[in-house]
Amino acid sequence: MTNAKWVRRGGTFLMGAVLGGLLVASWERPTASAQQNSAPGQANSASVPTDVARLKEIVPPNSHPMVEAGMFAANLWFAGEKKNWPLAGYFLNETRNRIRWEVHLNPGPKGADGNPVDMQSIFDGVDNGSITRVRKAIDAKDGAAFAAEYKTSARLLLLPQSGAASVLAPDGARLQCRRAAYPESRSKRRLAGVA
Repeated sequence: MTNAKWVRRGGTFLMGAVLGGLLVASWERPTASAQQNSAPGQANSASVPTDVARLKEIVPPNSHPMVEAGMFAANLWFAGEKKNWPLAGYFLNETRNRIRWEVHLNPGPKGADGNPVDMQSIFDGVDNGSITRVRKAIDAKDGAAFAAEYKTSARLLLLPQSGAASVLAPDGARLQCRRAAYPESRSKRRLAGVA
């Protein structure tokens, strides 16, 4: 009697396995036949420009990390002003990471003279200089030192539109940096009467 129960249970299990296998095979068949209709490794030449345009739409621009760095730097100021030191430390780390991300994405942008600028050296100078001093003020929980160092680092990072500034490289050498001259905004030209 117990032997008959095992045979019945085994038969039921085997029948379920066969039916499950057939069900899975029927689901995967349309996918496999659709893949066989197109040649492997070759894309439709008409769809390539469309695909490239779609990829360009979804990739963030290189300026994206710097926009975030500016947002985190502004939040850093407010966290330090309210003496929320853990939050200020977080925003300083996030600002630093976004600048590092920008250096990784665009390590040698062209300067105003057309020559590539070594962003890694500039970042190393800022990281070892002003960011370290701001971090020390946060670690010391000193509001006055934080405000002074933050303003100093902001003056170093936000160069005047046409002015030059020097930044210390990690080896102690001074790097001369000049911001690119950007055209005036459309609204300023409209106010001046220029089309």
